Amino acid sequence: MSSTRLFFFFWKGILMNLKLYTIDSKYIDYLRQQPNFQNIFDNKESAAFPKKYIGIVLTVNEYNYYVPLSSPKNSDYLISNGEKAIRKSIIPIIRITSKNKNGVLELKGTLKFSNMIPVPVQAISYYDINKEPNRNYKILVEKEYEFIRKNQKLISRHAYILYNQKTKEDVLFATSRKKPGYLEHVIDFKYAEKLYDEYISKELFTL
Repeated sequence: MSSTRLFFFFWKGILMNLKLYTIDSKYIDYLRQQPNFQNIFDNKESAAFPKKYIGIVLTVNEYNYYVPLSSPKNSDYLISNGEKAIRKSIIPIIRITSKNKNGVLELKGTLKFSNMIPVPVQAISYYDINKEPNRNYKILVEKEYEFIRKNQKLISRHAYILYNQKTKEDVLFATSRKKPGYLEHVIDFKYAEKLYDEYISKELFTL
């Protein structure tokens, strides 16, 4: 279990760090080798610039959890009255929005709680927005970070609810209470924590 604390915002047992981080590819590759974990995000290189796997860090159940930022997808929109509209956030996904200079709300990205993973502090690095070489990407990340700072309680609430729903689904939805369909696409957090513990014992302690 994680013993290092990086966090500054507290809500209902969820501790949240107010910085952005990148994650080591070695740890991601380790998790992606496991059954049902191939959908975990990874670091990718684009033709224009390196696209790092950027996210936030918080604690759930005494583990440091990494919640990834993701680019907008077509599934983040719907057609309303003949116009394209941003879908509302749901428990596994917070949609990050910002108003442009004309006051129009735009979707900048998403926080994917369905893909959050326990992560060793040795596998994460602070992401300094000011050192981002790509100007357009820097502006985008700045807007995402502004949203994160203003919505710390909302973010903690989503992490808290989803973790409890997924880890206690056999109890919570054993009777008449209908299980949310999105839980089928959420990472098995307890199994991920087991993999985390194995990684700590096999990889870090051998350094």
